[in-house]
Amino acid sequence: RFSRTEWRGTARFIGAGGAFGAVGADFSALSTNPASIGLFKKTEISFTPLFLNISHVNSDYNDEYTPTTSLSSTVSNLGIVFAWDGASKWKKGQFGIGFNQIMNFSNKFAVEGRSNGSTMGQAFAEASNGSIHDFLSNEGVFAYQSYIIDPLNNTSDNDQYVPAYLGKDLKQSISVYTSGKINELTFSFGGNYDDKLFVGATIGVPFLSYTEKRSYEEMDDQNVVDHLNSFNINDKLMVSSTGINLKLGILYQPVSFLRFGAAYHTPTYYGNMHDILEREMVSFGDTTLNISYTNDYNYQLITPGRVMANIAFLIMKRGFISADYEYTDYSKSEMGSWGSNSYLFKDENKAIRDSYQSTHTIRVGGEVYLTKNFLFRAGYAYTSSPYQDNINDASLKVGSFGLGYRSNSFFVDVAYQYKTSNQNYWFFNPEMVNPVNQQYVSHYIVGTFGWKL
Repeated sequence: RFSRTEWRGTARFIGAGGAFGAVGADFSALSTNPASIGLFKKTEISFTPLFLNISHVNSDYNDEYTPTTSLSSTVSNLGIVFAWDGASKWKKGQFGIGFNQIMNFSNKFAVEGRSNGSTMGQAFAEASNGSIHDFLSNEGVFAYQSYIIDPLNNTSDNDQYVPAYLGKDLKQSISVYTSGKINELTFSFGGNYDDKLFVGATIGVPFLSYTEKRSYEEMDDQNVVDHLNSFNINDKLMVSSTGINLKLGILYQPVSFLRFGAAYHTPTYYGNMHDILEREMVSFGDTTLNISYTNDYNYQLITPGRVMANIAFLIMKRGFISADYEYTDYSKSEMGSWGSNSYLFKDENKAIRDSYQSTHTIRVGGEVYLTKNFLFRAGYAYTSSPYQDNINDASLKVGSFGLGYRSNSFFVDVAYQYKTSNQNYWFFNPEMVNPVNQQYVSHYIVGTFGWKL
């Protein structure tokens, strides 16, 4: 969730598929290959106030289909690059400051279907095993007093439990709403040596915010169980943090029509991930019960580094064709203790290593002048799945196109992007319940304007 990036920013960048590492002279590219700042010849301001997301999630659970549509908007870019004349063969120097959105979490979906014999009572029972009644967790107390789990033995020292409604036909439903973003504040420096070598560095400061509201329900709508009519688990998870990373890049242009380069992104260090979970559990039946609590927790997170390669073919100042390659190993993500907390996260970090793998991303794009001032752009990107052994799928396919108007001092760009992916979602422990097969389709409309000074 927090290690992945889906590079956002200006409409020009998005319209050409994000393949701007070797093209340069666009503020969004400072978050991919910082050497692209070396292509700025004038001071430039860009602002992207329009980033509209229309998202469709199609969910299939036990052969019952539930579609969901949501709408959200945000600002995805604001930045300025200062360019000045250099000395000798250092023809230009540049400094840029602003932000690019590198991840957006806005989404919602709902799922409803028959249980096929599963129940969250299985998860409650497993978590409660090993504890006598007086030492059950909040969830254990809730499940026990609501008749969702039963003691295996009717003795005072019983510490084993079984789900009361395993095998019964219940109605299960869930709704999930997520919001938030990662906006990366960038401080970029670069230079142009003899119009052949371009170098740059970006200090990235990502600001992370994430909120998830999740409501799960099991209902005995066919009167097949005793004591319980329904129960709800309502969660609100809020996560916030600020990180830091360093990006280094280089571009080389051996001939007028060809430019290629590379970039390295250090891991991003989030020193204080702050999680707040608010949980409410409500049951209706022989016993009406409401148990609520809040957990507040701090830890550190280190997301993996990235390596990129870029190439661009320049078409006589009338356009370009470009490609970017990006490599990321998600098994290198790492959680750790923070402050006075001494928990080592050994099991969690082993699960990361055992569950995730390297991904490969290819972005291709192009731009062409239709007239003196009007341009057309198009692009495509593919990212392989970060999961090992078909645990899940999270590969991404993205297509885009855009239009732009450019004069000597002003520009305006618009873009459309289409993104699709598939994944499985589980109500609780995957060993206890069938997956929800989900297809995600997102439509983005983006608008940018700016000035060259």
